Amino acid sequence: MNIPIMDAESMRQSLAVAAINVRQHFEPLRNENIELLHRVGLSEEALQFFEEFSFDRDLEVGELHYDQANCFKKNLDWEDAFQRALRTELLLVGSGPSGDPIAVDLHDYQVGYLFHDYFWDEENEEPRKFFIKMNCSLGQLFMNAITIEGYPIDAYEAAAYTGSEFTGYWSPENTD
Repeated sequence: MNIPIMDAESMRQSLAVAAINVRQHFEPLRNENIELLHRVGLSEEALQFFEEFSFDRDLEVGELHYDQANCFKKNLDWEDAFQRALRTELLLVGSGPSGDPIAVDLHDYQVGYLFHDYFWDEENEEPRKFFIKMNCSLGQLFMNAITIEGYPIDAYEAAAYTGSEFTGYWSPENTD
């Protein structure tokens, strides 16, 4: 399957469908955030995506939440969860309505959801264990969520939708 790295066109469309005035909310991506994204090895196309979709606030796009790109550096400095995810090459960029973080996998730029219950509570566990890839780009995730009825908007729905081995029903005592 050929997945566009970030799919800016789908993101533009999803923002239009959500009736978000991107010109009103646009804010240039600050150098500290550009430097951070370079430091983590973000591709040029992905960097351009965050430069285009940098806003003065977090946005609600349908039922999904898109984080303010100018908070990447602040999140790295202050948010343990952001740091932990980034150490495993998952970039947190938003969340679903239940609080499940939306992350971009920096290995292949596919996007997915992290089960927030486990991600936040099981700090000694590998975050990727709780990551459900949606087999699409970030732009496509937002577009699908706002235009396709029943499209997953949290990790439990994503696990069922993708047929994931990890369904969200797990305990630290279960090592299987």
